[in-house]
Amino acid sequence: MEINVTKFVQAECMRDYSASVAEIGPDAGPSTWRASTDASEDWNFLPDADALQEFREWLKPWGAWSDDEIAAMSDTHLRALCLQWIAGDWRECFGDAVPDWDEYETRAADGQCPSSFYQGDDGSIYWSTQH
Repeated sequence: MEINVTKFVQAECMRDYSASVAEIGPDAGPSTWRASTDASEDWNFLPDADALQEFREWLKPWGAWSDDEIAAMSDTHLRALCLQWIAGDWRECFGDAVPDWDEYETRAADGQCPSSFYQGDDGSIYWSTQH
């Protein structure tokens, strides 16, 4: 799955969707989940049944949820989880800095951050589940 996240990473503060207790306090989990859920329709990265199912399949090998738990997730839950995952990967790769793609590619190749992003020939930024 390839998701164009260009507008999302340019317009939003990723910390609103993925942050630690050390950064924003003891309400970090509920606060970022609420923000992700609230924004999941505006940033609908899983727009149809096929995309939702593909994301469900992508979640299975992570081992955090059983197949039954994943199957029971609502569309809103899946969309919020996807948004939060993208934000977390972005923060891990780039923090709050403007992306340095050469540095990112080196760090990702060395396993220092997720290799889930790439920049298209037109400058668009994509998050991929193929990493």
